[in-house]
Amino acid sequence: MSDLSSIIAGIALGLSLGVPPGPVNAAIAAAAARRSYVDGIKIGLGAMTADATYLILTVIGVAVLLTGSLARDLISIIGGIILIYYAYATLKSYRGVSETSGGEMAGSSYLTGLVMGLTNPLGILWWVTAGAAFVAMFNVLGVAGFMLGLLAWISSFSVFVHFAGKKVDIVYPIVIVGSGLMMLFFGLLLLYGVIRPALGF
Repeated sequence: MSDLSSIIAGIALGLSLGVPPGPVNAAIAAAAARRSYVDGIKIGLGAMTADATYLILTVIGVAVLLTGSLARDLISIIGGIILIYYAYATLKSYRGVSETSGGEMAGSSYLTGLVMGLTNPLGILWWVTAGAAFVAMFNVLGVAGFMLGLLAWISSFSVFVHFAGKKVDIVYPIVIVGSGLMMLFFGLLLLYGVIRPALGF
C-alpha cells in the first residue's frame, strides 16, 4: 500500500470510528452547545488520547488482557457509573442549575474525554479486534491518517453544533437533552451487561 493510500485509508477508518453516535459524541455535542466548540474539541482530544493509549497497548500485545471477563466487567461498571453521572450533570445543566460545571470532571473537558475513552469497553474491544487488524495492515502514515480522521470529525462536529445552537434556538435543547439521554442509555447498557449474567438472565 502506497503512502498516500495508507493516509487516505487511515482517515476513512478514523471517520468510521468517530462518526457513529456514542457517549463521547454526546459529550462533545453537549459541551459545544453549552459553552464553546473549543470545549467540545478538548473532550474529543481526551478521547483521542485514550485511543492512542489503547493503540500502543495493542501494538505491544497488552490490550488483549483487558478483554478478560473480570477486567471487562470492572471497566463496564466504572464506565457505566461515570456515564450516568455525566448524563445527570448534562440534564441538570439544561434546567439552568449550572451552565459551567455540568458534564465535566474536575472542571476539565479534556479529562472528561480521557476518562470516557479509557472506561469504554466497546472501544477496548474495537482495538483488540478491528484495531489490531488495522495496526497490522497499515504503516505509521496510516496511523497518522487515522488520528487525522478522528481530529477532523471532532473539530467539524464541535464547530457545527456550537454555531447551529447559536443560530437556531431549537438546536440547543435538542442537543443537551439528547446528549444527556444518550449518555444515560449507554451507561445503563454497560451496567446491564454486567448485571444480566450475574442474575442468570
